[in-house]
Amino acid sequence: MYLLLDEPSFTVQTTIVMEIGFNEAFLLQHLHYRSLISTNKRDGYTWVYKTYEDWKEEIPFWSLNKIRRTIYSLESQGYLISNSSYNKMKIDRTKWYRVDYTKSIFLTQNGTLDVSN
Repeated sequence: MYLLLDEPSFTVQTTIVMEIGFNEAFLLQHLHYRSLISTNKRDGYTWVYKTYEDWKEEIPFWSLNKIRRTIYSLESQGYLISNSSYNKMKIDRTKWYRVDYTKSIFLTQNGTLDVSN
């Protein structure tokens, strides 16, 4: 039982799981957490940059294919914005990620932004 208390964990809201799926909600929550501690600011947004292998180190119980599929799903749905043009070298394929908090799922009933957890 002590393992449940000794390591950081993420809470995934049922509402967002029902809207976009468990894997997507989990990765989005993880990215949101990473964004809160990131110092990478570009064009007025906070970004997190990672390769798929970096994601695999942070989520070791997922395969690289699952990570790719989940990121692609979030990008396709518009919840995740990615960019690779911030890299200094053109051969660097590391992607920069941020959550699109303007999506309606993040808005409260009165239309204000709610990203609290």
